[in-house]
Amino acid sequence: MPSVTTSYVSFGTSESHTRQPRTITSYGGFTPIPGWNPGPGGNYPSGTVSPGNAPTIDGYHFAFVNVSGGDNGPVTSFSADPQPPLSVPIGGQGGQPNVVVLFVYVPVGNSNGNGSGAVIDAFDATQNVLLDNDFVTVSPDPGGTLTTEANVDGWVNTTDSGYTITADHPNIGPYEALPTTALFQFWSDLLNPSPPTSLISVANLTPAKGETVYALAFYTDPGPKKLPPKINYEPREKPPGDEKTPYPHSEVPSPLEPGGDPGEIAGQISTLQQRLGQSEADLKSTGSAFIKPEDRPAAGQ
Repeated sequence: MPSVTTSYVSFGTSESHTRQPRTITSYGGFTPIPGWNPGPGGNYPSGTVSPGNAPTIDGYHFAFVNVSGGDNGPVTSFSADPQPPLSVPIGGQGGQPNVVVLFVYVPVGNSNGNGSGAVIDAFDATQNVLLDNDFVTVSPDPGGTLTTEANVDGWVNTTDSGYTITADHPNIGPYEALPTTALFQFWSDLLNPSPPTSLISVANLTPAKGETVYALAFYTDPGPKKLPPKINYEPREKPPGDEKTPYPHSEVPSPLEPGGDPGEIAGQISTLQQRLGQSEADLKSTGSAFIKPEDRPAAGQ
């Protein structure tokens, strides 16, 4: 029976929100909205979970809702009132024991007092968490300082110039010993679900001079590959008195499998040799014989 947790969080409290190391480790790295956590939850029977509409919270702008742990992977909606309503299958094959419903908001009228800029981070929708990995390259950036600041503090100042911020793709970048299996999906402008292509184009986020944007680079993690089911090599019993019924091929325990017994292999070879010898003797008794390889005529003769 899956456990469902609902959280209401915000992103973009200030221009700098140290990512490496991240200062907030609970709530997936987001800031919990006071008075709204924990949200509805508990143990649910296998079936579906419906997050419902995003509630209106004073002082906050709704950005998106993401459900992780469902049978078919993460489900994201950028609508506060999705139609049809979200219905996420849980508790089946491919699902996880812990299902997380995450409602993400941006503070309204958030002003950092330090000019305009891009407040950015990397979001793993599969795990419903912000990732600490390096995830962007900023250009132009001759000295590399803007790229470093973007990856460490999640901030690119646009007061004096516009920049192109390119998300690492297809895989996210490294950081210490963190895995780099997460795959880039898209940028999301958290204040505008349908941004112009001048701002977002595939892996590029391009805020203009003086423009402020709150954006997340969405990633998904394919996770470990599932191994194919093991084949059962246990031989089935033959019908009593029936010694000629062959085993189906898939059920024959072969000594040639890894770990096979060399003695058994030698025994089977010896048995074959004895049967060939007996067959040759039987042929001779009828006036026939095997043609040995050295006695065979050339092809076509």
